[in-house]
Amino acid sequence: MIGKPTELSNSNRPARKLDLSIGPHLVWWGTFALLGFTVFYPCLVLLINSFKADSGFTLSNYVLLFQTPAIYTSMFNSLKVVIPATCFATILGVLLAWIVARTKIPGKRVWQTLIATPYLIPPFVGAISWTYLLGPVGLINNLYMDWFHMTEPLIDIYSMGGMIFVMSIYGYTIPYIVVLPAIQKIDASVEEAGRISGASTLRTMKDITLPLITPAILGGMLLLFMNLLADFGIPSVLGAPKHITLMTSQIYQTIMNVDQPNHLQIASANSLLLAVIGLIGLQLYQKIIKSSKYMVVSGKHPSSEKMSLGKWTVPVYLFMLLVVIVTTVAPICAAIYTSLIKAIGAGTGWDNLTFRNYATLFKIESIKRALINSISLSAIAGFAIAVFGLILSYMVIRIRMKGSRIVEALVAIPYAVPGTIVGLAMILAFVNPLPIVGWQLYNTFWILLVAYLARFMNLGLQTITGAMTQIHPSLEEASRISGASQMRAFWDIMLPLLRPSFYAAFFLVMMPALGEITLSSLLWSVNNETIGVIVFAAQEEGKIALTAALAVILILFVVSLNMILKLVTKGKIGM
Repeated sequence: MIGKPTELSNSNRPARKLDLSIGPHLVWWGTFALLGFTVFYPCLVLLINSFKADSGFTLSNYVLLFQTPAIYTSMFNSLKVVIPATCFATILGVLLAWIVARTKIPGKRVWQTLIATPYLIPPFVGAISWTYLLGPVGLINNLYMDWFHMTEPLIDIYSMGGMIFVMSIYGYTIPYIVVLPAIQKIDASVEEAGRISGASTLRTMKDITLPLITPAILGGMLLLFMNLLADFGIPSVLGAPKHITLMTSQIYQTIMNVDQPNHLQIASANSLLLAVIGLIGLQLYQKIIKSSKYMVVSGKHPSSEKMSLGKWTVPVYLFMLLVVIVTTVAPICAAIYTSLIKAIGAGTGWDNLTFRNYATLFKIESIKRALINSISLSAIAGFAIAVFGLILSYMVIRIRMKGSRIVEALVAIPYAVPGTIVGLAMILAFVNPLPIVGWQLYNTFWILLVAYLARFMNLGLQTITGAMTQIHPSLEEASRISGASQMRAFWDIMLPLLRPSFYAAFFLVMMPALGEITLSSLLWSVNNETIGVIVFAAQEEGKIALTAALAVILILFVVSLNMILKLVTKGKIGM
């Protein structure tokens, strides 16, 4: 009886050894090679090109940058827009998170979903929607000029103020999403102790709540700053008509200026300056979220008792309603209305309404092709990233393979830097056929897929990693003790537990990829357009009603994906 288990263990040892060494290592190095191809190689080519010119390797590109007034202008413009937008959006996001988490606001779950909805709308689509309200012929400006017999619009959305406004109302969701869980984890008895001691609601929030969530606020604020600094859609929509350039739009213009000598190399040097800011921001963010300076130690589950608003119930309710109307209802309704009109400026009567714009969409081959391309790209990228995220998470957390930190850094870089930099790196890396194999990726569908994989890999990895860290290793160990191989334990134990996170990774990648504009605007080619490129092109060509119809369809797609995500994860993940 004693010898049999030993014999059984010995008989399984070769298979287990093979499973623990050769199999995982092959998968690990295969994944490592994929990251090298999609991230490291393009980054290396970008870095090398920033020091290249016709005469060979030189610093002339960097010298030219600091001698070009337009570069300084774009930098100052970025700071003038991004810093105020970050401050306004952070204040709004933190305030909304506190109201949802700590007060007895009626319809809390509905508000929680509505407040997060702007996160689902691609920023450039939101900017386009606001032009239908505050553009020179927008609904609000038209009403103002008609009622008060004015010749000039009330508000000019094509300005720095317009960019700050739109960035703020679409950016507040980032600090809101980051801060909300931090507030929910605070034991409410700590705040109750302050109120029992005679502190007012505002004093309790200032002296107790805010210090406890300071790391989350700083982290959300820094994440928002990086996101806004990297944004290309809003500046391209609201800045282009009056030639207001930010750093991302300046890089884009340099890339597109084919008449300028060494334009790609100069853009590379400009990109690296912006990339350094993004990478520094990423490091600061990671330090902030790991900070333990402010911590509440409690052996009890946080109290679920909420604060009564009393006489402030109606004002707070109206404030929340105003936020939802301004950030979501008004721009979406404006887009829907604009998509249904026959002619701009022909009145608001029923005789000027039609579904013709939607019918026209599906008669244009490029639009039908773009819809198919976007759905295919986002679905393939979502599935591939979910699979690789599952593999990478398991290798990093469970097996703890060597080089894990390098892999995590490679995954994080394309997500931390602006999309214009990732797109430029892809152009430089793949403009020529690949060495040895001779494959041509440039001007094909596949370069877009490679760019999407690099850009959104971090999103899938973080989604699955967060779930895997919550699964105790003892579950797998019990399976291994029972004789299961490493692969069998993973398949029977880990995979079923991680299935909701796998679905979440798929949809969380597919949603932003579906409306992606920055990479697509640089890498698209004939017959390989995406819906974001078509919307952007229609906006630039002045096809207002057609652009609105495309924007409505894109919003409908993204919201539908979010609903499916909430359904498959039983409401645990999703806006």
